[in-house]
Amino acid sequence: MFIDVVGILLTVIIVSPRYWFIVLPLCFAESALTILISMVLESNITEVIAGGIFTTVAGLNNKNFLLILSPLFFLMLGLGLHKDKKIPWLDLINPIANFKRPWPALMIKTSLFRIMVIYLLN
Repeated sequence: MFIDVVGILLTVIIVSPRYWFIVLPLCFAESALTILISMVLESNITEVIAGGIFTTVAGLNNKNFLLILSPLFFLMLGLGLHKDKKIPWLDLINPIANFKRPWPALMIKTSLFRIMVIYLLN
């Protein structure tokens, strides 16, 4: 397992520099869940590069489906924990937005950005 410091810093800048102390554990949890899902589904993992939303998992038969399960889980969890009636979609784009409850909003943001990166880079 390697750690991509530049990817982690870019993740904090893209998602939310204001709530960096929340973004880092979310990225760690998402990477750990991706590895656990790959282990449970007996995918042969050869290399993991942890870089926030730019995390890559290399293996013999890794597919985008395995990589997208963890962000989908955190997206559904964030939508479930979000208490407001409507989601401020413009605040999801704004990296310095202020949230009343930052954990669900940042779960949604990191998940959406991670899904975009998976499909744009693969």
